[in-house]
Amino acid sequence: MSSNIIVKRICNYCKNVFDAKTIKTKYCSHTCNRKDYKLNQKLQKIERSDTETKLKVSESVVDVNSRDFLTVKEASTLLRMSSKTVYRLIEQKELNAFNFSVRKTLIRRKDIDSYFESNLISNDYVNPNRENITPDNSYTINEAVTIFNISNGALYNIIKKHNIPKKTHGKHTLVRKEDLNKIFNTQYE
Repeated sequence: MSSNIIVKRICNYCKNVFDAKTIKTKYCSHTCNRKDYKLNQKLQKIERSDTETKLKVSESVVDVNSRDFLTVKEASTLLRMSSKTVYRLIEQKELNAFNFSVRKTLIRRKDIDSYFESNLISNDYVNPNRENITPDNSYTINEAVTIFNISNGALYNIIKKHNIPKKTHGKHTLVRKEDLNKIFNTQYE
């Protein structure tokens, strides 16, 4: 059955305007039809692959959640951090683990849970020593680096090692002069 009407349509693939003989025509040519079909098939394959991957990842997380002993890789998946970070926590004795061999380190699930319970601090906690840190009685990190002639990293390590309170003031980090002077045995003002 032929039609005498001519309708202006926009091709679904190339978006060009063309003359169609029916109101249901979607493509300007067989080439655009074929290319759009292939594109749709490709997108469907990608979507299927993505859903399969998400399903496998969720299954592995469920599997990890049900186990009592985890490898470092499984612990890193559970904690959503890198394996190196988990190894660093083990090395710093913050996370208990047992090393069976060079390639087999296991972590108890209880130890991971207790690590978080012991390190959680409530939001209303305020370090009382931070209250009396003001710009008048403190060095900024850059000032301290210059005065004591040490690197940023060394200064931060000293602050961490001695549990020295620090406070952020705008874009500067302040540390009390008194605390740093005690450590470096100097009397800079």
